[in-house]
Amino acid sequence: MFNSAHLDSLKKALDVYARRHEVTVQNISNVETGGYKAQKVKFEELLSSEGMRLRGVQTHPDHMQIGAQSPGDVNEQVVDARNDFDNGVNDVDIDNEMMSLATNDLTYRLATRMISGHYNTLRGAIRGRMI
Repeated sequence: MFNSAHLDSLKKALDVYARRHEVTVQNISNVETGGYKAQKVKFEELLSSEGMRLRGVQTHPDHMQIGAQSPGDVNEQVVDARNDFDNGVNDVDIDNEMMSLATNDLTYRLATRMISGHYNTLRGAIRGRMI
């Protein structure tokens, strides 16, 4: 219940979803801008990278950590979408961007509900209610 690693991961997810929203909205607003290159937020790919899979055992506090990082240590990257779509003006696929916006909105809402539930559980524990 008091494990902050899960909560830190949810907070990081909210930051990534907010950044993804900004990038998607920027793509949508530039759908008719000649030569504009669509962008995307790269995060999940970084979490599944080799650096996140294995973790060495740290036998002394002064030793360097080997292997996996926590999700909070991974920073999202904004990169070119590099798609083959051509709308005649640029490479922004408005249908795909609108779908991405809706999907991102749903995942953001889910993460906020999970954080809210965590704090409600803590609030109930503090007040002495059964969990």
